[in-house]
Amino acid sequence: MFENEVNQNLIVSLVGILTIDVILLLALFAQVEPHPPGFLGPFIGAMITLGIISVVLALWERKIGLLAAGIFGCVNILAVGPQKFFFDPNGEAVVPIIIIGTILIVALFYSIMLVGKKDVSPASPN
Repeated sequence: MFENEVNQNLIVSLVGILTIDVILLLALFAQVEPHPPGFLGPFIGAMITLGIISVVLALWERKIGLLAAGIFGCVNILAVGPQKFFFDPNGEAVVPIIIIGTILIVALFYSIMLVGKKDVSPASPN
């Protein structure tokens, strides 16, 4: 299904971050400590929606998928970026998600850069 390693890395990064977003939403609903505040529900829902759109567009090899993936990565920096450790009152409790989230976001941006640089799928038109 995937023709190249760069495309695989992009999809894996997107799905990894999307998984974190779904876990955040589940923690909010279940109110497992430390859970996101309730007012962040719509924000998390929007992140999940953007993540699904990014994965689908990348699988369909659409150029707009790179833009959607980049926006998805930027939005997720707010949710699970390294600043959460320093500025979030629950930062120490969520260190694993911050570390994995940050690694996945860096991998996502690196994959976007490689796909755009080589102009291979999903950056190439059908």
